[in-house]
Amino acid sequence: MIFKGNTQDSSKVGGTATHIKVINRPAVSGTHQTFKEQVLGGSEFGRESNLTTLNRDATTPLLQVLGKNGIDYATFAQVANQKTVRVVPVNGATPDAGNYPYKRQLYYAYKNPPSQAVKDFLGYATSS
Repeated sequence: MIFKGNTQDSSKVGGTATHIKVINRPAVSGTHQTFKEQVLGGSEFGRESNLTTLNRDATTPLLQVLGKNGIDYATFAQVANQKTVRVVPVNGATPDAGNYPYKRQLYYAYKNPPSQAVKDFLGYATSS
């Protein structure tokens, strides 16, 4: 697996022979933690020389360091409309498909009883 450092050449995963540059999000990132749990099965990321962990969890700097041979994981909404990257399907499914295997649930938490501002926000957030 690329993110564990086992595969460092893109020819091993169907590409042309190029060294793969892995860009990792910092451990404090929720996306990092979810990827580690769901994709790596709780295992650690590799420590190979081709893996760079960013200091802060921000998409724009991440996209800037990818280059032509970089790979990263991201929240779909962060990269869906980016022109400089492409989303790689997993088992033929893209993140906007119902059968995409990697998803995380996010929740809103609020103190009961909710204030009117909270009610208004929840109404907006759950509307079409």
